[in-house]
Amino acid sequence: MGKKLSSNMEMYLKTILRLGQDDQPVRVKAIAESLEITMPSVSEALRTLKSKGLVLHPSYGEVKLSARGARLAEGINNRFVVLQRFLAEVLKVDEKTAEHEACEIEHVLGADTFMRLTAYLDFLSNCQKDLSDIVEHFHEYLEWRLAGEACPVCGSPGDQSTTLEDK
Repeated sequence: MGKKLSSNMEMYLKTILRLGQDDQPVRVKAIAESLEITMPSVSEALRTLKSKGLVLHPSYGEVKLSARGARLAEGINNRFVVLQRFLAEVLKVDEKTAEHEACEIEHVLGADTFMRLTAYLDFLSNCQKDLSDIVEHFHEYLEWRLAGEACPVCGSPGDQSTTLEDK
């Protein structure tokens, strides 16, 4: 499969994986309801995924991921989980926003960046040095910055008037 899947096709794979947890049968209707789209749209997408060898779907039957489709779906889901964890736990983004934005980012995040992000989270979790002070201080720094004030410890500016979108 030379071409990268579209984000929509990746969402179908991830949805099928999620719906099929615990060996639950996955039907077109369940996919449509989960993604809030029409059943004909799901059927069309399944034809595309089937032609790429990523799903198994007999007419009107249960939808299953092929071995390759399952590997891709697990990779997509893993990117989502890592991104959501980073956004929520490290950057303290609220859960709903973290979930939404992780879902958006998972489709464009490159392999090298993902590897580095995963390594960073593993580092924070497993390093024997006392990193908790740094992470805790970042969270304090973030609170000061969000309040528009400078950090009293490191003096970092708290000016929020200029964002990346302004530049």
